Amino acid sequence: MKQILVELKDKPELFVQIEGILSAWKSGNYKQMLLHIYSGLEGEKFTEYVAKTLSIIFPEADIVGTMSAGEIMEGHLMDRGILIGALFFESTNVEVFRYDNVKGNERAVGRQICQQLDSIPGIKAAEFLLPGTEFETKPLFDEIDECDKDIHIFGGYSGGHMLNSPVHYVFDAKGITYDSILVTTFAGDDFHVDVDKVIGWEPLGVPFRVTKADGHKLVELNGRHASEIYEKFLQIDRKVHDNAMEGYTFPLLAEYKGEQWLRSAIHIEEDGSLNMHGTIMEGMDIQLSYGNPATIVSQVNDRLKRVRAFKPQAVLLYSCIVRKAFWERYVDMELEPFAQLCSTSGFYTWGELIRNCETGEIVEHNVTQLSIAMREGEPSSAELPDVLVDDSVLRGPAAQMRRLTSLVYTTMEDLQKAQSDLRVLNEKLRLMAETDALTGLINRGKTEEAINNLLQESATKNTPVSLLMIDIDHFKSVNDNYSHEIGDVVLKETAAILKEAAHEHRDGRAGRWGGEEFFVILPLVENEEAMEIAESLRKRVEDHVFPEVGHLTISMGVITIKGDVQGKDIFLCVDKALYEAKESGRNRIVRAEI
Repeated sequence: MKQILVELKDKPELFVQIEGILSAWKSGNYKQMLLHIYSGLEGEKFTEYVAKTLSIIFPEADIVGTMSAGEIMEGHLMDRGILIGALFFESTNVEVFRYDNVKGNERAVGRQICQQLDSIPGIKAAEFLLPGTEFETKPLFDEIDECDKDIHIFGGYSGGHMLNSPVHYVFDAKGITYDSILVTTFAGDDFHVDVDKVIGWEPLGVPFRVTKADGHKLVELNGRHASEIYEKFLQIDRKVHDNAMEGYTFPLLAEYKGEQWLRSAIHIEEDGSLNMHGTIMEGMDIQLSYGNPATIVSQVNDRLKRVRAFKPQAVLLYSCIVRKAFWERYVDMELEPFAQLCSTSGFYTWGELIRNCETGEIVEHNVTQLSIAMREGEPSSAELPDVLVDDSVLRGPAAQMRRLTSLVYTTMEDLQKAQSDLRVLNEKLRLMAETDALTGLINRGKTEEAINNLLQESATKNTPVSLLMIDIDHFKSVNDNYSHEIGDVVLKETAAILKEAAHEHRDGRAGRWGGEEFFVILPLVENEEAMEIAESLRKRVEDHVFPEVGHLTISMGVITIKGDVQGKDIFLCVDKALYEAKESGRNRIVRAEI
C-alpha cells in the first residue's frame, strides 16, 4: 500500500503533477487505486474538470471527492486549492457507491446502504462523504447501524473554508452532487484499519438537560429556550446575523451513552432554538465547553502512540473547521506528527462520523479530529520515529491562551470539588437533622413526618398503615441500677432489633419517639398482620440478652388506619393503647381502635 499526494492550483499543472501517480500506477505493482480529491474551491468548474480529467486518465481508478474547509497535505494545511490523494492497494478491493436523492428518503437510503455493506465479502471499513447536514441523519444512521458491527465506519461532511459558507457538495467521476452520499468500501484479508477520535474540549459551567429537541434543532434546555445558554454566558444576541459564529469555539459538550459528543451551533434562531451540526436527543446532559490546549495535546499524543504501534502505510485526517479556527496559525501543530509516521492527507470538515463498533452506532461529532490509519499485510519490522506534538511553538498570545485555559480548567475543577464537598456536607447535615444521634434511627420529627405522609396516602388511596408504639419496660431501673452508659447500650440494641424487624417489610421504618419510646411504621400492613409482627417483635426483645442487664421486655400499642383519619387522633389512640399495655402488667400488646 502506498499514498502519493498532489497539490493543484491551475489546469496546466494537472498533467505535470500527476506524473508520479501515473508512474506508480503503470509500474504494475498495484491492483487498485483510489483517488481522493479534496477541493477548497467554492466554484465548481475547476473541481469538476479535475475529477472528469482524472477519470479519463485513470479509467480503472475509483474517484471520490468533497468540498473542503481546508486541505491537509503531509501534516500541513494547504493554501486553498485542490489536493489529490492517490491510495495504491496491492490486494485490497476498493469500491465507491453513490446514493442519490437522500433528502426525504433517509430511512430507505440507510437500509440500502446497510444491505450493500453486508453484501461485500471480507469488508473491513467504509468511508462516508456527505454534503452538509441538510437531511435527517438519525433515521439514515439508525438503519446503517444494523450492518455487521465489525465494519469500521468513518467520514465527514463537506463545507467551505468560511464558517458561513452556503455551499456543500461531494462528487465522483459522474460529477458534483448536493443531495448524495458517497460510500467507499475497503475489503480484503490483508487490509487493516485503525480509526479513533481526539476531542480535547473541556466542560465549562453547569450541565443542562435537553428537554426538547427535534433532529438537528435544540429547542429547550431545562425547560427554557436553548439560546439562553449562549445569551446568558457568552452574551450572544440571537438577533445578530451569523450569531453562532461568535461562540463557534465554545461548542456544547454532551454526555450520552457513556460517550462525549461535541455539538456546535450553525445558527441561533429568533424563536430561541439552536440549529446544530448533528442530531440532538432529549434526555442528553449538555453544557458549554472550551478548548484546552494542554488536553488537546495530551490526547493527540496518546493517539499518536497507538498509530505508531499500528505501523500504518497511510493516514487520513478528517478534522473539524472549528479546530482550525481555534488553532489559527498553529493549526499544523496537531497534524505534523502524523506525517512523520507515514504519508498523511485529509480535509477539514463540517462534522465528523465514527462508528462505535461495540454498539454498532454511528455517532456524529463536531470539533473532533478523526485519524484513520491504514496498511496492507502484517506490520513492518522497521521502527517508526517516536513522535509527539511540539507545543513549544505556543508563544506570546498563544501561551497566554494556554495559561488562561489552564486557569479556567483548574478553577472549574476546584469549583466542582467544592460543589461535591458541599453536596456531601449537605447530606450529612440532612442526616443529622433527621437522625437520632444515639440510636441511628430517624428522630421524632422525621418519624412524625413519615407517619403523616403515609396518612395522606392512606386517605387518598384508601390503603392501610399500621403503627407500633413501643416502650422499654422498667427502663428507669436500668439507668438507676446499672448507669446511664448501660442504659444507652440498651437503647441502641433495642433500636437495632426494631430496625431489623421494620426492614423485613416493604418500606418499613423504625424511629425513636423520645426517651425509651419508639415507633415502627408498617405501610400496607393490615390489622391482623400488624399484631403478628408486634408479637414476633415482643418475643425477639424478650429473648435478647443485653450486656450486664440480661433480659428485658417491651410493651406495645398497635393501631391500623385506613382512609381519612386525623394524625392527632391516631397518636392519642396508640399512646393510650401503649399505656394500657403497661398498666395491665407490661410485656404485652394492646390493639387500639379508632
